[in-house]
Amino acid sequence: MSTVRGTAGDDARATGSFVIPCFREEATVARTLSEIDKLAQSKNQFDWEIIVVNDGSDDDTLGVATRAAETLSTPVRILSHRRNAGLGAGMRTGITASTGDVVVAVDCDLSYSVDDIARLIDTWAESHPHIVIASPYMEGGASVRVPRPLAVRSQAANRFLNFTAYHDVKTLTGMVRAYDGPFVRGLTLKAEGPDVMVEIIYKAQVLRARIVEIPATLSWAGLEQRVSRSALTSTTSRLTTYRQLINGYLWRPFWVPLLMGLFFGVVGFILTLTGHLGWDGIATASCTLAVALTVMSLMSLQSKRYFEELYNMGFGIRRSLPQEPIRTPSIETRIDAAKSWVPSSVPDIPEWDGASAAPEPFDQVTVTH
Repeated sequence: MSTVRGTAGDDARATGSFVIPCFREEATVARTLSEIDKLAQSKNQFDWEIIVVNDGSDDDTLGVATRAAETLSTPVRILSHRRNAGLGAGMRTGITASTGDVVVAVDCDLSYSVDDIARLIDTWAESHPHIVIASPYMEGGASVRVPRPLAVRSQAANRFLNFTAYHDVKTLTGMVRAYDGPFVRGLTLKAEGPDVMVEIIYKAQVLRARIVEIPATLSWAGLEQRVSRSALTSTTSRLTTYRQLINGYLWRPFWVPLLMGLFFGVVGFILTLTGHLGWDGIATASCTLAVALTVMSLMSLQSKRYFEELYNMGFGIRRSLPQEPIRTPSIETRIDAAKSWVPSSVPDIPEWDGASAAPEPFDQVTVTH
């Protein structure tokens, strides 16, 4: 068995955190926790923790997760939002609470197999990239029984995002990934919904992070309950896809005015060259628009460069300071406190100072062994 060293020093064992956001998952969370616990035991070169984020579920997700956690060998922490705040908020809560050298984001439905998740961990352990992505859209990957409208929108969005991204990443919207822990905790994430996945990739690419994809299978076989959820085929789902397309434009905002400028430039050049009577005004307007749009494109590019420089500077400063105040004080309940497991470096989460937008409050339940 290979040994993976942690970031705390040469003699420290590597640590890992599984982050599992949940919303209305009472039917699946117990099985998922059991499977992830088995995976943690098999990858025993790491000291693992499991972090469940109950995102304001109005069913018995919290109760089922708490009862299931008491039967596991791996320490479990359950963070519960008081109302549904979105996948982005759930991911931020889980990532901020994590302590592992590697942070593995897991879909509570296990739409990617445990074997795929294990390969994510192995890939990270081999070369320590900043992000390892389980990719159904790269060569060797596959999608199984995903509803066709959702599959078409997802593939189209990922192709467009791949075109606009800095590097060749085939799957930018997928949730199941392994992150370098210190790196992902240092990112400043703002998205509330599923577009947090695109935000992570964008900001990682701004920082010139090393991103690795491995082929994986996205399978909805046996997930009839998930297929039946209206949110997956509703206007909300379509709007998520449209937001991802807008994100792609924001990656390269200078392309739109540049292409329009080139078009009007060609039109103005042709009309001026041919000298058609009565077209002089249009030719002049086209040439003027071409110059204006080209300048606008360069200004957009300049603004984007400034943003990237500032983000790089902010990332460096953030890593040297305590975590930003993203949570209000929480209520913590410990189960089996006599055997409490305390991570070696729990992030210090300061109280909200009122200067920024009020964050989503949450309660915390810690199950330790």
